[in-house]
Amino acid sequence: MPKVSVVIPSYNCARYLPAAVDSVRAQSYPDTEIIVVDDGSTDETPAIAERYGRQIVYIRTANRGAAAARNRGIRASNGEYLAFLDADDWWEPTKLAEQVPELEKDETVGLVYTDMRVHYDDGTTLDSLLSTKPLAGCGYIFDQLMQSQFVFPSTTLLRMSCVRKVGPFDESMRSLEDCDFLLRLCYRWKVALVRKPLVHRRERAGNLSSNEGLHTRYIITFHEKALQLPSLNASRFRHFQHRLARAHLRRACYCFRQQQIAECRRNLQSSLKYDWKNLGALRFLLASYLPGGGLQQLSVPRDAR
Repeated sequence: MPKVSVVIPSYNCARYLPAAVDSVRAQSYPDTEIIVVDDGSTDETPAIAERYGRQIVYIRTANRGAAAARNRGIRASNGEYLAFLDADDWWEPTKLAEQVPELEKDETVGLVYTDMRVHYDDGTTLDSLLSTKPLAGCGYIFDQLMQSQFVFPSTTLLRMSCVRKVGPFDESMRSLEDCDFLLRLCYRWKVALVRKPLVHRRERAGNLSSNEGLHTRYIITFHEKALQLPSLNASRFRHFQHRLARAHLRRACYCFRQQQIAECRRNLQSSLKYDWKNLGALRFLLASYLPGGGLQQLSVPRDAR
C-alpha cells in the first residue's frame, strides 16, 4: 500500500499534464501512487496518459467538473495520505518529503500546505504567494482562511482519515469547491505549514477562477454553507452573515453590468436580509427602479468593489 496517493484531475490539459506527472515521479519521497482523473477531455489527454502505462492509474470519466474528478480520485486512492495536483501545476522534488514528517509528528494536524510560485501568462513570476498573504499561518486557521484564500489544493498534503470524515467535494459547485472543502477540513483540524515555494502554479487567462459569473454565483453558495457549519459561535455566525450580504451585493453588481436587472434586485434584497443596515445596498435597490437614463448613472456601492 502506498503512503501517499496523488490525485491529478485533468480537463483538456494534455499540454501540461506531463510536467505535472513527471514532477510527482521525480519526488525524493518515493512511496506514492499517481491517479490521473480525466474529466472528459477532448484533447490528447488519453494518449498522454497511455504513455505512462502502469506508472499511473488512469481513470476517464464524463465531464462533471473538478469536484467530481477529485472525488473519483479519492475513491480510487489507497494511501494513508492524500495530495492533489492540478494538471497545469507542478511540484519541486522535495515537496512530499518535507510535508510527510509534519503529519507524522502531530496526529492533530489534518493538513500540511506549502508556499508556491505563480507563473503568469505575460511571463512574470510571483516567487512567493504567501508573501502577499499576511494571514497565512499554522494551527487552527479557520478564521484566517475565511477571510483570505491562502491554501490551494496543489500545495496540500492531507491525512486520509480526516478527508473521509469531512466528506467529499461538493459536486454541485463549479467554482470555489476547493475553498469549501478546505474550509470544512480546517474547521475541525489543525494545519501545518512548510513555508517554502514547493509548488509552481500556472495562472492562465482561461482558469476557472477568472470567470466572474461563476465566481459571484458560487461565492454565495460558499458562504451559505459556512453558515451551516455545526456549533458556530455567535461572533462567527454574525461575521458569516455579513460576508454573505457582501457576496449577494457583488452578485447584484455583476448582474447589473450584465443588464440582468431582475436577478440584480433579488440579490440586493438577499443582501439586505443578511445586513439590513447596508445603506449602499438599499440605495442601489431603490435606484434600480429608476427609468433607464437614471439607472445607467447608478454607481456601484463601495462594499461591492
